[in-house]
Amino acid sequence: MVKFATFNTVAALTLAGSAVAADIHGMNRSNQKLHARQSSGSIMGSDYQNGATAPGARPGDAEGQTVVIDNGGGHDDNSQRDACPTIFIGSAAVGGSFSTGWTDMPQVLGFDTMRDLTVGNNVVQPYIIERGKDASKVTRVVITQPGLPRDYWKYANLVRNSLLCASVNSTLGINRDEILIAAPTWFSTNDSSAGSAGSNDLVFQGGAWSTGVDSTGPNGASISSYEALDGLINKFFDKSTYPALQHIVIAGHSLGGSFTQHYAMLRKSNSAQDASISYFVGNPGSYVWPTSDRPVTNPGGSCASTANQWQYGLEDLPPYGSGQGGANSIASRYYGRNVMYALGLTDNEGGDSHCEAQYQGTSHLTRGQNFQRQLRQANNGNVPSSHQFNYVVNVAHEDYLIFSDPTSQEFLFKEGGQAAGNSSPSASSRGGSSSSAGSTGSGSGSSSSSQSSGSSSGAEKVGRAIGVVAAVAAAGAAFAALVL
Repeated sequence: MVKFATFNTVAALTLAGSAVAADIHGMNRSNQKLHARQSSGSIMGSDYQNGATAPGARPGDAEGQTVVIDNGGGHDDNSQRDACPTIFIGSAAVGGSFSTGWTDMPQVLGFDTMRDLTVGNNVVQPYIIERGKDASKVTRVVITQPGLPRDYWKYANLVRNSLLCASVNSTLGINRDEILIAAPTWFSTNDSSAGSAGSNDLVFQGGAWSTGVDSTGPNGASISSYEALDGLINKFFDKSTYPALQHIVIAGHSLGGSFTQHYAMLRKSNSAQDASISYFVGNPGSYVWPTSDRPVTNPGGSCASTANQWQYGLEDLPPYGSGQGGANSIASRYYGRNVMYALGLTDNEGGDSHCEAQYQGTSHLTRGQNFQRQLRQANNGNVPSSHQFNYVVNVAHEDYLIFSDPTSQEFLFKEGGQAAGNSSPSASSRGGSSSSAGSTGSGSGSSSSSQSSGSSSGAEKVGRAIGVVAAVAAAGAAFAALVL
């Protein structure tokens, strides 16, 4: 009877261990399935599968904004660069097209759409802003500009993904909770017709938003996109809302880069703000030239008489530029502004195809190089000390690889702010140029507990269950050895 009871006890213990083990196996499988569906809160790529729900997702988010884990390497503007260990959140899917008009404003994952910026009589400039960050702790705002398609959602997301990458780079030492990303939504009249622009939203004819000329609506309102951007900047510099704010960066690539460079040239002086604003100019299609000299003297075509007019030069300025003095005064002010030009060393695309742009060079890269030479010629042989050129190797006209380049990240997320340690770039890059090989320098690639804590509870449960199995197995073995 004793042996029979003993065998029954061992069998019971064995069955109990098997049941717990089976439960753990089921838990692991459930966790794997859950992992593919829900956000863990972590930003590390190793914690996700391709297609998983991104952290911060909510009902109503536009499609396409899942975690992307693949081998794109950032070249497709919809994947993380190779050396960065963090996730990449995909771009939102949007109805319509840039030529016929966008049919809706997508709900961008992790952002809110705002219509609280009044820029005229019953006229509103919409923008999106990161959701959930404590305004009282924000020290830096990065305001992104769209490309030709007015795809503000794409560029806000690209810079957000670059910030995720930069936040685990121990050499940068930034806190992403103190950096806020925002993006104005520049609408065209086609967007009004298609349905994405509201009845009171500022709208422009075609690409007029990119050069600072006046709007066409609503209701005939004539307001420059630069004036609207001034208003957005003023909102962020309002100490009653953002008491800790120290720095704002205006950032764009391609046509957004041209917009940024043009705005930096023509923005009105504001002694209370100017030292706290930087401009990130990525691979622009063309520039506004600060002098009448051009590197190409006879490119063909018949536009010699207009090659120095706005948007290519400082003649015939739009209404926003009135009362700002002559070309020399505007150029001198521009030389004192804090500007980075980030240029892909293999960006040989033609860019702006207008006749006036051909006087500047034949491609994005050559126009940037020629502009650097012009800055030297106009400033006694030296690029102004507050301007820097970042030539990014093995990168062409690729938005994300420009934004996520380590030197670009330092400018976007760190330079110029007290919270960043009042750092400045090296002497070789400030007032000159540098080349970046494109590694992230991410150090250990580890994340803080706040970044990865969302996945810890499941691991703790599995760990506790494994401990139970081990205890049951050990007890069964000890009991069997004792009585058999």
